[in-house]
Amino acid sequence: MGVSVYYTCTRNHHLTNSEEQVITAIIDKYNADFEMKDIGETFCVYDYDKDEPTVVFTGSTKLPLSYDFEDALHALFYWLSCLTDIMRNISNGDWHVHLDDTDAIWDEENGWQMAEG
Repeated sequence: MGVSVYYTCTRNHHLTNSEEQVITAIIDKYNADFEMKDIGETFCVYDYDKDEPTVVFTGSTKLPLSYDFEDALHALFYWLSCLTDIMRNISNGDWHVHLDDTDAIWDEENGWQMAEG
């Protein structure tokens, strides 16, 4: 059974062409640089109804299944960095980012972080 990080951004208007281009470039860069492609998934964005303007970005990425817990942590922090870069390029969105049942917390200075438990 895998663990995934989930992400959704809502707002009352569509992404602009400029936002879409920047987000695509960010995702392409992170996917190309992802060091664990052999054991983990690359960043995934779901198709969504572009006629429904409330959801403008959504997806999930499964963390690597590995005997080394550090692999999953490294991937989690890597994808949270990707989401931080994406969030900083989508203006006025409401975000929900979580790892299965645990919400990530937005820190203005450091971006998406997992709550210390």
